[in-house]
Amino acid sequence: MASSGRSDPAAIAQALGAARAAGQAFDPLTRFGPLSLEAGYAIAALRCDPAQAAAYKLGGTTGATRTAFAVSRAYAGALCADQLIKDGQDLPTGLINPVVEPEILLAFDRPFAPQRAARSVQALRDELAWVGIALEVPATPVSGLPQTGVGWLLADCCAAGALVVGEQLSPAHLDTLSQARVTLQVGTRTSQGEASRLLDGALGAMSDILAVFGQLGWAVPAGIPFATGGLAPALPIGAGETVQAGFAGPGIELSISTRLCEEG
Repeated sequence: MASSGRSDPAAIAQALGAARAAGQAFDPLTRFGPLSLEAGYAIAALRCDPAQAAAYKLGGTTGATRTAFAVSRAYAGALCADQLIKDGQDLPTGLINPVVEPEILLAFDRPFAPQRAARSVQALRDELAWVGIALEVPATPVSGLPQTGVGWLLADCCAAGALVVGEQLSPAHLDTLSQARVTLQVGTRTSQGEASRLLDGALGAMSDILAVFGQLGWAVPAGIPFATGGLAPALPIGAGETVQAGFAGPGIELSISTRLCEEG
């Protein structure tokens, strides 16, 4: 894929990695200029090999993210295995400007080869292995988002910081989760949301992103979770704070939590 900007994808990937490791702000436009979506995905693939991804986080699945990044469809970033933690465990230290948002997880019992044509929602439903809830924790050194453009968000694996994975539920719970109301609390701050924030539903978001992956030539292993988009406005989390999200739907009440430890 061709890149745009003043350097090649490998140099940008290296610069992003160095900024993350140092915990320093990264001014993308001053250093390199704007990036196209294609360039952003190419750089992300150098930073986390899609074939080795342990999970994916989706964006562009709600009206808020589509408006903020001026997009009309889903986009995604890969997470590596060390970025996944279990419900109740502490977040890793060193996250840069982290925020938290509650999401629905989907995982499938088959791998997906690259396919440009959209898969139907019903076909995806039939291939579900499990569903669940998650706390997605975006964290990025890239300054100026969203004004710097979605290409730079993609280049940093969609601000992949951490993903807190909750209990795995049977696929039959998806319909209930899709009707859930959500409360997110970080310290003393609270935000409210609901699963209906996903414009095309969780499965519709998956259909869209798999078509994008088909255009990129990316394959998806079986069993890895996809966080399908924020169900409540994201809240920042600071050192020493605890976060908890509650999901309440017809006949179901679920919660998930984590904490950002004090460093040192």
